[in-house]
Amino acid sequence: MRPIFLSLSLCLFATALEAGPDRFSILLGSKHIGSTGFNKVNPGFFATWERERSSLSVGAFMNSYERVSITATSYRPLKLWSEGDFGIFGGLALYPENGRNFSTHLGEDVVVIGGFQARYRNTFVQLIPMNAESADGLISFGFTFSAP
Repeated sequence: MRPIFLSLSLCLFATALEAGPDRFSILLGSKHIGSTGFNKVNPGFFATWERERSSLSVGAFMNSYERVSITATSYRPLKLWSEGDFGIFGGLALYPENGRNFSTHLGEDVVVIGGFQARYRNTFVQLIPMNAESADGLISFGFTFSAP
């Protein structure tokens, strides 16, 4: 399943990889809504290629099970303002050894993820609704900045 995930990620980002990323983001942590016992310190790094109507991101982070995950997502802003935006995102994430715990897993450890994202200046917050016994949702946060 991992080769399929990596192949799909490469296909999604083939056109974006022709140019360097437009934005970098650093994930700092998360809060599980309606749950305890998960890792709340989730350092991660993401590169984003911004397009006219959407953006594509790829990155890696320390997941809530204290393992490294990789992810590929697409973001669509719904509301833009001078110092930020709000929109929806969706994509795939690899959760080694724990992907099967998610009701949205595609087989083995690849999980469909999605939710809402807001950005104000150099900070971002994501809300990921969940339909699982372990948590009702997830709030993640961090910093983002334009690529040099």
